[in-house]
Amino acid sequence: MTEGDPLINLTTTRIGSAAVVTVEGELDLHTARTLMGTVDDTLTTPDLAAIVIDLSGVTFLGSSGLGTLAELATRTPSSRPRDAQPIPVRLVAPPDNRAVIRPWEVMKLEPSFRCSLISPARSPPEARRQIAW
Repeated sequence: MTEGDPLINLTTTRIGSAAVVTVEGELDLHTARTLMGTVDDTLTTPDLAAIVIDLSGVTFLGSSGLGTLAELATRTPSSRPRDAQPIPVRLVAPPDNRAVIRPWEVMKLEPSFRCSLISPARSPPEARRQIAW
């Protein structure tokens, strides 16, 4: 949980070799750095193979939030060699979450950074297990 910021709530869980960062609330200029810090901290986790950012609970996605998500795709932890491949980052969101899907489509980000759609009929843990390798 993110302390002191009523606009965003972040939780991190581990499923196998992947970490799932669940985002609830607004992802914008005010809160994007909070997400960046959480992901940076998560990247230091030993034996991490991937990060899933679950956007199911996002109610607003501003341009700064979009930029942050794109930047996170290329993060390499400082503990890894400089020439190491970035840890894969996968975004997930339900197809009916227009707060996420609409800005993604308008900015035409799909070709360069994919957002996987999860069925709202699945429970979040089940969907995360399917996507988290």
